Amino acid sequence: MKPRTPFVINAILSVFLITGAFYMFLQNFDFITNPIFLATIAISFVLLLINNSLNALIDAEKFKLLSDSEKKDYLELLKTPYLTRLWRDAFKQSKAEETGEIKLIDHGYDNIKELDNQLPRWYIGLFAVTITYGVVYLFSYAFTSFAHPDVEYEEEYKTQMAEIAEYEKIAPQATIETAQFNPDAVADGKVIYEQICKTCHGEGAKGLSGPNQTDDYWINIQEEYNNAKEDSEFKNIFYTVWNGSKNNPTMRAFGATGEIKGNDIVKVASYLYQLNKNSPKDSEGRSIDKTAKEPQGNLAPWSKAYKGGSGTATAPNDTTPPAVTTQNSSNSEK
Repeated sequence: MKPRTPFVINAILSVFLITGAFYMFLQNFDFITNPIFLATIAISFVLLLINNSLNALIDAEKFKLLSDSEKKDYLELLKTPYLTRLWRDAFKQSKAEETGEIKLIDHGYDNIKELDNQLPRWYIGLFAVTITYGVVYLFSYAFTSFAHPDVEYEEEYKTQMAEIAEYEKIAPQATIETAQFNPDAVADGKVIYEQICKTCHGEGAKGLSGPNQTDDYWINIQEEYNNAKEDSEFKNIFYTVWNGSKNNPTMRAFGATGEIKGNDIVKVASYLYQLNKNSPKDSEGRSIDKTAKEPQGNLAPWSKAYKGGSGTATAPNDTTPPAVTTQNSSNSEK
């Protein structure tokens, strides 16, 4: 006869299991103060108390049937703390191990003998726990949203997008005065470009109905950025995406109309700026990529090929400095 597991231990395990079951179905801990959850805990406590009382009556009857030595051993066990008893049971040796009478398993190979040892209880317990966990996990994966990667991804994605939306409500948006090239925004800028700009400017911004973005010739060069300053090209891109083209309404004013926010225009401009800088060009600032569209507009003053007013894609002998917006022959402009 062995002492039973204390009521406190059973109560803790019950709370743990009930909480885990609720979380498995609800995927959050908002249920902690829910009356249904609290009522379930209360009912489990009542059932445990009833079970504990019945076990006490059964043990009392069993105790009467024990011999004096068995009664003495049982009372000694009752004095031992539960965790100590649990530890001893987990590593308790079998009687055969204690007496050294372990039998040999009736097979062998190369004179290797195998003892018929009894598996430790902790090992058997661990095996049972893993099997139970596997069954619960399989059930929850198949019939609930718990532990399901697709569901978890969707929930996390929605949460992140909501957080981004809340942040953007209070985050200051970039303007032409504050916009700066951001190399960390290039990847996001490429995504936005392919969603909005690719239709006119083509794959890799090599030009379609809109002009080629990878050479040094520009249809739109704003007067305030008509110089060789380091950020002139980036600022010019940002300005054009924000305000559009005065000559061709198909190049919309994405920023001014609110279609694209300032911070997103920084991303697009950063992508186009880095793409242009990394695109190979000849000594005249033209793209050497044979699949790219022919240059349009004037050679930009920030180009290495610029030599003070020379360089125009449409009229090679034209010496007019590259100034404010010239003629346009495309759906989108640069």
